[in-house]
Amino acid sequence: MSDIYYVVAHRAQEEIDSFKSRYDTFDTSVIPSIFRESLNLEVSSIRPSTSWGSSHVVYFVTIKGTGKSLVFRANLGFNKKPETVMKAEQLICQKVTKINIPTNKVLYVDTSRLQYSFDFQIQECLIGSDIENNFKGTKEEYDKLSFDLGKYIAIYSKIQLDKWGMFDEDALMKDLLKGTKNTFYDYITVCLEQDISYLINASVISRATGEKIVRLFEEYKPIINSLKRGSLVHHDLADHNIFFKDKVITGIFDWEAAVVGDPVLDLASCPTWKTFYPREEQMINGYKTVLQLPAYFQEKMNIYRLRTMLWKMVYAIRMNILNDVRKQRFMESLTPFKIG
Repeated sequence: MSDIYYVVAHRAQEEIDSFKSRYDTFDTSVIPSIFRESLNLEVSSIRPSTSWGSSHVVYFVTIKGTGKSLVFRANLGFNKKPETVMKAEQLICQKVTKINIPTNKVLYVDTSRLQYSFDFQIQECLIGSDIENNFKGTKEEYDKLSFDLGKYIAIYSKIQLDKWGMFDEDALMKDLLKGTKNTFYDYITVCLEQDISYLINASVISRATGEKIVRLFEEYKPIINSLKRGSLVHHDLADHNIFFKDKVITGIFDWEAAVVGDPVLDLASCPTWKTFYPREEQMINGYKTVLQLPAYFQEKMNIYRLRTMLWKMVYAIRMNILNDVRKQRFMESLTPFKIG
């Protein structure tokens, strides 16, 4: 996992293809016994999630005699190695909860594959609903959510961790969160040339542009490495990963893509997902109520946004979801550098 920049974009194509039929192939009959063995709970009903984006199977499981529902999330055991990121999510949720970041509570994780051929989590349900599919408010209300999101980014960025990039799997098994890379640049450039080559071969950019992008990241290396220590970065702050109720954020969840890095990466990448209204300005204003903007802030915003759009273009092509909006966002990420 340490040699993948972004899990969603850089999985093997065979694994990505398996997601299409994941609910058809998963045996739900094992869920009651898992809940009984893990938490001593009896199951009365099981309902699949309608979320399309997850690489996992997700079920809402009602507990007998309580009416309470919990979330069961599992992979298909496609990879030979366990998906230790599920353990990382549990540890992250514990840390951010302690500093009053609203998030989900992970009750149980099993990545041992001793009894089952897949890895799984059991979580509590969040209050409210996701912004992407349920927001029907005003621009002012959305601006407030964006402002608060910026504050939360600043607050959880105070969680500093050792090393950089994706989490070390051996450390996770000891309940420790630390990265796998010696510098942030080492992480930011993982799969960079691979992504650029992919876009050249797909005729999205010219070879000359690709070479310019590679040199650009080399030029920005001192800026990328200007932080002395890394912070917790969510790295997937899409509206479908944020719950709200009564105009308030009730949960930031799905920490699957989290890394040890520069907090500006969250500020730069967050607005690249689908939003109801432009959110960058409000999010930065919220961040500034907690922390000052760092040195080279705009330069970091530009280079991290470009890195985000590179993997997103690769992902869009691989998933056959490339459209004019995504193309335009990619071209806009090149504009500050006067290349393209």
